[in-house]
Amino acid sequence: MAIKIEDKHISLSVRDLVPSTQNPQILSSFPLPQRGALGRQAQAWLQKGRNEKQGMFHSEYTLNRSYNFLDYTFQISGRIDGVFKLPDRAEIEEVKSVILKKREFSKVNSGLYPNFIRQLLFYAYLLQDELNGLEIVPYLVLVNLVDYKDRTFSINYNRVEVESILRQRFGTIINEIEEGQDEIKRREAELGMVKFNLAESRPQQNEMMDKVAMAFEKKQHLMVSAPTGTGKTAAALFPAIQYAYARDKRIMFVTSKSSQQEIVKETIKPILRQGLDMKVAFLKAAQKMCANDVFFCHEAHCPYARKYKDRRDESGIISRLLEGSIITPEHVYEEAVREELCPFEVNVDVSLNCDLIVGDYNYVFDPAVQLRRLFFKKDYSDWVLIIDEAHNLYERGRQYLSPQIHRQKVQLLTKSLKNKKDKIYSNLKKALLGIDSLFDVFQQEGETHFANQQYFETDLNVVAWDEAFSFFESAYISYLIFKIRKGLLIMEDPLEALYFLLRRFLQVARFKEAAFVTYYDASEGGILNIQCNDPAMYLGQKIDSFHSVIAMSATLDPISYYRDVLGFPEDRTRSLELDSPFSKENRKIIIVPHISTRFKDRKKNYAKIAEVIKETILLKAGNYLVFFPSYDFMQNVNLFLGNISSEKILQKPGLKEKERDQILSVLKNSKGPHLLLAVMGGIFSEGVDFYGSMAIGVIVVGPALPMFGYERELLNRYYENKQGQGQQYAYLYPGMNKVIQAVGRLIRSFTDKGIILLIGERFAEERYNSILPVYWFDKKGDIVITRDYKSAIKSFWKKIT
Repeated sequence: MAIKIEDKHISLSVRDLVPSTQNPQILSSFPLPQRGALGRQAQAWLQKGRNEKQGMFHSEYTLNRSYNFLDYTFQISGRIDGVFKLPDRAEIEEVKSVILKKREFSKVNSGLYPNFIRQLLFYAYLLQDELNGLEIVPYLVLVNLVDYKDRTFSINYNRVEVESILRQRFGTIINEIEEGQDEIKRREAELGMVKFNLAESRPQQNEMMDKVAMAFEKKQHLMVSAPTGTGKTAAALFPAIQYAYARDKRIMFVTSKSSQQEIVKETIKPILRQGLDMKVAFLKAAQKMCANDVFFCHEAHCPYARKYKDRRDESGIISRLLEGSIITPEHVYEEAVREELCPFEVNVDVSLNCDLIVGDYNYVFDPAVQLRRLFFKKDYSDWVLIIDEAHNLYERGRQYLSPQIHRQKVQLLTKSLKNKKDKIYSNLKKALLGIDSLFDVFQQEGETHFANQQYFETDLNVVAWDEAFSFFESAYISYLIFKIRKGLLIMEDPLEALYFLLRRFLQVARFKEAAFVTYYDASEGGILNIQCNDPAMYLGQKIDSFHSVIAMSATLDPISYYRDVLGFPEDRTRSLELDSPFSKENRKIIIVPHISTRFKDRKKNYAKIAEVIKETILLKAGNYLVFFPSYDFMQNVNLFLGNISSEKILQKPGLKEKERDQILSVLKNSKGPHLLLAVMGGIFSEGVDFYGSMAIGVIVVGPALPMFGYERELLNRYYENKQGQGQQYAYLYPGMNKVIQAVGRLIRSFTDKGIILLIGERFAEERYNSILPVYWFDKKGDIVITRDYKSAIKSFWKKIT
């Protein structure tokens, strides 16, 4: 309920006055954008001739009235679909759309829609006050989208009865507010009994907790670069719980990988064991939660979705799940399947009642899959957000806002409809042909001005694309209705995929900022791209709408770069860079500067790199991790490693988490020495802990600079024009971030010991090593740059053992 309370002043909408329920006759099977388009289409169709027939007709009539009740003031706003102002009365109408068979629609009655009627009567009450007591006659209008027939029902309006209902609702809201105040007092007392003890006393962790708590109190954002082992999760979560739990605020903890969520679970358990009555929900993607034989979210074809809300309420599943403190997707799945309910929907519904929600970045930041039931407003001031491994959000943000359309897919889809005889496909084919014809402009432009070039920048005629999409959307909506009427089951419907792609493409195309570049790729029949070089504006708007955001990572270096690309507002954002909690004596960082790892030099240096690796692992037996910029580089060096005493493990492309965990188990439990060859930025270089003997050395072969290419050069040019730092933003910072992540796999506890080798002459250059974390250079000798790496390694092992 979107009710705002300030002192004794309560602001809310007419819809907030009506308890939210879902009527089975509403278009509950349609995704939100389609449902909204259908509603607008129905209302526009119904009212298209109103102004011609009735000069006093007003559509979308806005109301705003104030009422005193007890010692509170209620400010109520609303918007009536249609108002007819006549000399002696005003007639109002509320338009709702349904999908019913013609015979069912002819028998429908207004009693099926009590909430629509309640909303309509509240509108009548407010309008009557605005019009100084003029008689109000309300009508409920239902439009059947199957054939666009409509039925109008006159609704009896008795002001005394409506006022009584309204006052009862006011009383209920006030009771809820006062009960909420009592609940806050109870929570404060409960928090006073809980000890937020840390496993170990670490000065860096304590400092971070203090800064996080201060950020919450001052409604600020905090960016934290904290090395591995700081205990970032607890340092962010504990102050968040202490602040939010007693202030009626909720916590969203987002991660880039599901493996990171397990750390949250283990961090929160000791607090919950002390009796804190806090509810924590973990979310998993819809496809991974699907219990149906096929992943197809439609109540006509999925028994788990059919009459979902009614069966959910009858089952009492939400209350049962909330009896526990930690609600996991696995437990939700088990309970939901038992009740034959959609597990994902149950998972989201139960999260609405939880204090802490843990899930992927997408649930907050991706406009396509954002959890609108949680974040349906632009104001998230009732939430605090914690972003784990925040360095990953920049690339995610760029992906969200960088759509592309393949001409071949449009053409293949058009061809697939060629022999469809039903009338419904006629407009779809016309719409697809219209979209395909828009590609001719780019094809001609390329042939005329960019002959023999695969890529070229271009201008997009947004008006023409808008018109084409509007025609396609209209045809697609008719097609959706047709599918429901015919009971058609089309899994992974390409028309649906194209609809959402075009919708996202046009949303992004309306951005006029320099950060967005439209370019054409002439390969594969033609691909139209919009590249977002800088998602800061979009991400920043989201971030700044929260009460506070804590962005943390072991590799948020340089922090000024991440503040810029993530859009954190300077006036509300503070930063914190922490030292490592572990003894510098337990690790040695050695730069091997005499071998070039540049692309042009790699072939002649594969053997030299392999020799460094072999000599390093011979100096002390154990498990070593070697990270490369690419699979190709890794495979070529491996050829020169030959037969070594250590068992080699090579990361394969597309490795699954289960396979990764099996390899980690080998490193943990097998006695023999191992050499793991992996890629930077991959499944072994982030979000994985190699404790103790799991790894006694990390070898990084060259900075993992992104490959040179057209898209990367667009980034380079954008940031060069923006602030003269194209090379840094497009190549250096992303590449060195992966290096720092890889190095962070070593030394995960106070007793861990190990060496770090950075192979490559660029690591010795100022512009590269200046990006490395400051705590790597705490004192002279922390980092050694030497060709005689063997002596440096021997010296370290002799000293430490």
